Amino acid sequence: MKSPHEIGLSRTYNSAFTERGRSDVIKWEAIPVTDGEELTLHFESVDSPWRQGVWLRTDSGITINGQRVPSVTLWQDTAPALVPFTCHTANGFLSLYNVWFSGRVSTPQESLSHSSGMLAEEIPGGRRYRCNDIGFDTQFQKLVFSIQRKPKCA
Repeated sequence: MKSPHEIGLSRTYNSAFTERGRSDVIKWEAIPVTDGEELTLHFESVDSPWRQGVWLRTDSGITINGQRVPSVTLWQDTAPALVPFTCHTANGFLSLYNVWFSGRVSTPQESLSHSSGMLAEEIPGGRRYRCNDIGFDTQFQKLVFSIQRKPKCA
């Protein structure tokens, strides 16, 4: 298995999990993309009493539903299961992390908490993420989503 650096990934790992013996929990990930590349986010499953979603950003914006935005939060309960989008980038990266809303805070979304994070696995044409929001006793099933690249035409 190649390291994140060998396949061009930029990852921030969750140090709170590392201190507890899990060095594979990703807090924030940036995956390599090309300018104009088309990807699809697939919401696969959710197992949480709280609203779950994904935050996406590139340095030059994302086109989704015909609108170009600097970043976007997609919520599993309001977005379609499959969400196509186009990346615009000069630096070649799409940043992403999991978000949620528990209703216990005044902000519309929560993210990057002490015990939040994602486990990533390679799948054909992309990557699957298994997410945790709060707590260390986790199966990383609060949200499962994948990001897949549109196949290139020959």
